[in-house]
Amino acid sequence: MKSKRILLSAITISVAFLIVFLIYNSFSSVLTVSDFTVTEKGYSNDNNEAWIKGFNPNAPMGHQEEIKVIVREPMVMNLIQKDKTYFVRYTIKRNDLIFLSDIETIEDHK
Repeated sequence: MKSKRILLSAITISVAFLIVFLIYNSFSSVLTVSDFTVTEKGYSNDNNEAWIKGFNPNAPMGHQEEIKVIVREPMVMNLIQKDKTYFVRYTIKRNDLIFLSDIETIEDHK
């Protein structure tokens, strides 16, 4: 009887930790909003993932770090132009992958 109680308690605690872990990893992300100058765009080797690379032109010189942003929508990818600056919102996930949430031309944003 005592061993059943211990086993049930261990299973309950394990399930609780698993749920907390999944929720923490699913919802842990940071939304960033900035201007973004596209320097490069492309696709992964298997063409399953579209991406753009660029930087925030308003960051101080020497701090303009180029980042890679994954674009989930193929139609959006077709509209993005290299060497153009956009107003973007992107999400940085816990695994350091960055996903495009929204993109607007600077003219549309003003």
